[in-house]
Amino acid sequence: MDVITGFNVARQAFELLKVIKDGRDESLIREAAGELSEKITELQMLNAELSGLYQAERQVTMELREQKRKIEIFAVQGGNYELHTTDGGSTVYRLKKTDAENFQYHYLCAHCYSESRIAILQPKTERSQHAGFFIHYCPQCKNEYRMQKVPFREMYQNVRPFPH
Repeated sequence: MDVITGFNVARQAFELLKVIKDGRDESLIREAAGELSEKITELQMLNAELSGLYQAERQVTMELREQKRKIEIFAVQGGNYELHTTDGGSTVYRLKKTDAENFQYHYLCAHCYSESRIAILQPKTERSQHAGFFIHYCPQCKNEYRMQKVPFREMYQNVRPFPH
């Protein structure tokens, strides 16, 4: 939609109004009134198009504001984490150590973190150990991470001895 087109149509409609107002010939007035009706319809269509564009721009603006808000929140929250390599060789984000009593680390999924999402890794309930390491997973993207080593005694706790 071209704004200049809208101005031109409005100018033409105004000129037709002058013809109708100053006109003495009935057929000329009817012809100008018909053309004026067409110009009014054209202006209404241009107005509807402009209204649609305005609403679309408002929607985009609202979405961008929401994305900005999420990014700002993530920047504040994400600043509390640092890269960490687990005993199993997985790269995750770990809460920075504080001076608080009873401090417990928790870990974030590196994949989700790279997409500005906070996803705390959870221990797997089934197949919680693999290749001598505890397995944690991301509840959002389902990635699995090898974490701490399984203590030797726990690793072989459920293994049955060979029959002699």
